[in-house]
Amino acid sequence: MTVPVTLTLQEIAAVARVQRPVVSMWRRRPRVHGQTIPFPKPVNSDAGLERFDRAEVLAYLDATGRGNNPEAHLDAPTHTAPIVDLEEAVTTLCLRRLSERELTGLDADALASLAEQTDPSDRLLLREIRAMPHSEQVCAYVEDVLEASLGHADALTRLLSGPLGRHAGGRGLTTDCLAAVRALALACRDHLPTDAVALSAAGDHELLRVVAPQFAGLVVPDNDPASRQQRRRAILDDIPVLDQAPMSVHLRSLVGVPDGTALDDLDELVLSLGPADVALVIGSVSLLAEALSGELDQRRSTMLRSGTLAMAVRLPRGWWKGAHRQALAAWVLSGRAGIEHPRLADVSAMDLEGPVALEDLAHDAAAALARSDHRAFRYARAGSLKGLLARGPIVPAGVRVVRFVDPAAASPLERIHEATLRSARPLPGWDLDVLPAPARIQLRWTSLAQLHQAGLLRMRRGQRIDPVHGDPDGTVPVVTADGATPVRLDPFDAVRLYPRATRTEPGDVVFAERPCPAAWVDAHGGGLVCAPSRVLRLAAAAPVGPHTLAAIINQRSPIGSSWQTWAVPDLPDDEAMALDDALASAAAHLHDLQRRRETMQGLVTTLIDAVAAGVVTVVVPDHHVPRPGAPHRPTEQKAG
Repeated sequence: MTVPVTLTLQEIAAVARVQRPVVSMWRRRPRVHGQTIPFPKPVNSDAGLERFDRAEVLAYLDATGRGNNPEAHLDAPTHTAPIVDLEEAVTTLCLRRLSERELTGLDADALASLAEQTDPSDRLLLREIRAMPHSEQVCAYVEDVLEASLGHADALTRLLSGPLGRHAGGRGLTTDCLAAVRALALACRDHLPTDAVALSAAGDHELLRVVAPQFAGLVVPDNDPASRQQRRRAILDDIPVLDQAPMSVHLRSLVGVPDGTALDDLDELVLSLGPADVALVIGSVSLLAEALSGELDQRRSTMLRSGTLAMAVRLPRGWWKGAHRQALAAWVLSGRAGIEHPRLADVSAMDLEGPVALEDLAHDAAAALARSDHRAFRYARAGSLKGLLARGPIVPAGVRVVRFVDPAAASPLERIHEATLRSARPLPGWDLDVLPAPARIQLRWTSLAQLHQAGLLRMRRGQRIDPVHGDPDGTVPVVTADGATPVRLDPFDAVRLYPRATRTEPGDVVFAERPCPAAWVDAHGGGLVCAPSRVLRLAAAAPVGPHTLAAIINQRSPIGSSWQTWAVPDLPDDEAMALDDALASAAAHLHDLQRRRETMQGLVTTLIDAVAAGVVTVVVPDHHVPRPGAPHRPTEQKAG
């Protein structure tokens, strides 16, 4: 009996090029253009995941005309991979690329013979092809993928993003992160005194295929399994593979690698750098930017003692798909040792100033490699190697370049213009779509003490911050439960004066119990919590989101009550997420209203003082109708 080829609901959505909820809607609505065409029934269930016969699904799409993919029959095989290893499929695709021969129908012996002809020196795939247990299934699948692709590079992309790639569990970097690494790598390339610069890299191939095309080739000198895998992917992406190069930029991705293993790799890289070499390393913020303890701190300090670190940068959170709440960091290393003042920057908190200007970040890296002090830096600030070797973070959170501003205060006329520009923008209304739902027979509320005991909630206390230590140009905000920022601190002062103070993370709820319960959600993180304010940090499995918790604290918590007694509803995951998104939108709308109210109040005060002092004159419009009983005055024509 032939086992049917099946698709999951998510794979059906991918084949039809629609969102996943659309497929569920198709199952509930069998009426199509006046006809009843039921959705195919599942043929089996794998760990609770329903699977549907691929032929029936394609027939349903043909009969209903649903979906946005007229080539669904061509794309469907790429979403139904056999139970094989991802690397087996990539290796077979590489053999197909080099041999330029169709592999369908070849048995294991014929495939091995073809591999011997294609790779006689066994630098790519010969040993892997000989050890492949399911060669015929893999060959048929690879041919299907190649037929639906625009070439071998596109076929590789389909393999990595298809069922085999998802089953392998690889979750790489976001597009923003890839663009930032590419910009820094090009700055390293342009620093070297030659046009034929190669890339020497190991690790994430998704990162390599973005960066390597800008270089003369990819240096892969070794023949270990990781190097062979990298070489095969480079061939499929038409990237020249070199055994050596006169000059190269060393790119290392340590994302997801444990700190101990990452330090071994990093130490080996630093020791291998020659006087003309440049390296770019990306890894976790805990390894490359924050303070370490014990043996790890000693090993990192020993590595930095030679002075090869030219620049260290904290990158924004959310750039690593595998752990979106964990931030990354990058190092730029120079083989010319003896750098006493490496450049340090934190672009993770630049959201308020707009997206990171990658070109300016790359220019900062180039100037750091050139050891230039005769240019203005956009993000990077000079640090001290001695300070890095002491216990503490490499890049204190919030560090950025010192800016020089005009000490002269804005004139009343400028303040009025600024306020009117803000208030002149129309404020959109706030709307929310809701649908009736069956009432719950039992509604369960859970106290914060219960969540804390279950490990779904953590509470962190704040610390008293002396306002004397405030710096007008500081970049580390001191946050309180009312959402105010009473002072800002220089990042180095924050680390030196308050090393154990609680710092917020994105999504933290900053709250206070007295004089009345108050809370707000810190969406950016990096702030020092000023006592008596505290922080509530929800786990991913908590029954509510941070904005829901903050709204409950602000509007449903009795005055004088303790935070342990506050209760939240126990909601399903999808409802908790939807409610939290709606309350986040409502909070943003209220914030906009409050800002506009404050702007108008400031405008009224400034306008009264400025007119009374004779600094400005209010221009009366031509269509102005005088108030009843008001004395008639000639219209002023003087410009404000």
